[in-house]
Amino acid sequence: MSYNFGEKTWEELKSYVERDALIILPVGELEEHSLYLPVDTDMRIATHLAAEIADAVHEDFPVLVMPTIWSGYTPSRVTRWPGGIQLRVPVFIDMVYDICASLARMGFRKLMMLDCHGQHGPMLHCVIKMIADTFNCYYTVASPFKVTADDFNAFRKSERGGVSHAGEWETSMVLFAYPNLVRREKFTNVDHIKYHSKFVAGDSVMGGQKVTWSSWGIENTKNGALGDPTLADAETGRKIVEATRKNFREFLLDYYHFQHVE
Repeated sequence: MSYNFGEKTWEELKSYVERDALIILPVGELEEHSLYLPVDTDMRIATHLAAEIADAVHEDFPVLVMPTIWSGYTPSRVTRWPGGIQLRVPVFIDMVYDICASLARMGFRKLMMLDCHGQHGPMLHCVIKMIADTFNCYYTVASPFKVTADDFNAFRKSERGGVSHAGEWETSMVLFAYPNLVRREKFTNVDHIKYHSKFVAGDSVMGGQKVTWSSWGIENTKNGALGDPTLADAETGRKIVEATRKNFREFLLDYYHFQHVE
């Protein structure tokens, strides 16, 4: 069964509006992912997980998956290495807003942005606030890093500092979903995140981040990674997908059927 928005006719999309379908909007990025992962890693992970989530919920309510957003904001520090397509922050916000506004005007009242790029969170949060104010549609943003964190930390192999950019989590996902694109012979833990404190987690899924302070400004990365890929494997990627399906289904059932408290 196809959940792809782009494969539908306008008449079919109208029926999805009438059935109050949920839209999943995967959000990725093109940027370097060190020596061993492709520059479209975030986009590929977003595309793969959006399809998995749609498959996990399609028997509960109608669902459609939008084409993946493949470019947005990446820090200038990351563009030291080739591969990054860098949109200015206002341009990215305007683009995502216009996509969401178009869907709201069609009549789609429920939408989840699947945020698979660590820099985009604040901008996507701005978009859903503007959409709510303009259209009275309360869209949501969710990161698979955060939603799978408890599960992942139970089976991860790397120590704290091993998961951020091109670390164990992302590398395991690509090993599972696109194994032919991983340059395993290039694996190195030289860019394992070394700094963490009471205020800075130093890991995307472990510890409690209490302040905004970019790891790109803290760590002196050698090859463009922030994390450790050396302990990644396809089985860990499979477990991430399993946790993604389970946890997102639980959240989206709540989100889809939520009624305002009177």
